[in-house]
Amino acid sequence: MRLYKYRGFENLEFALDIFINQRLFAADFKSLNDPMEGRYIYSKGMLSKEEISRIRGRKSEFKILSLSETAVNMLMWSYYCEGHKGFAVGVEVLDQGVSIEPVTYVDDLKLDKEEGGDIAKAILTKKLKLWSHEREHRVFAQGSPFVAVKVKELVFGINTESRQSELLTAIAKKFCPGITIRQLVRTDIETGELDEYEI
Repeated sequence: MRLYKYRGFENLEFALDIFINQRLFAADFKSLNDPMEGRYIYSKGMLSKEEISRIRGRKSEFKILSLSETAVNMLMWSYYCEGHKGFAVGVEVLDQGVSIEPVTYVDDLKLDKEEGGDIAKAILTKKLKLWSHEREHRVFAQGSPFVAVKVKELVFGINTESRQSELLTAIAKKFCPGITIRQLVRTDIETGELDEYEI
């Protein structure tokens, strides 16, 4: 499955690392941009102190890489790509030691103990519905903060400067043979579909 990471040029070292080393960085959940990450609501008496401690410890074991199903979300380009000046990278996750889970968008963050399985992971794959436009999938890694990927596509924003897109295109083509490179246009954003045109 191809998923997308939105990036800006504000930290060129991190941008280049994606293409040169074919990897993406997975962060601790506490450093993600939603202040409600990892939060959950439960009824009094539902969890013991030991269970709460176990959930807290388990959540801390994960490194999370957030990816999107789409490369043409106007809001994502606005706040993750420096106002459409950055780029989106289409990747396939190669790392066998990770799990990929779609995010479920909910009205509230109530914990349902009937969910079973890994409660900490269930908590970390729930977000409030106001984030649903992101169409997010989460890669859960443990140990190394880097997730191995195959870079398949590079999409430049509407306002990406040509000197930046030319530099990144040259690097991407050198390190990622067969990569598809596109320049976003306004109709892509308006329709929510990426044109077939390549640069």
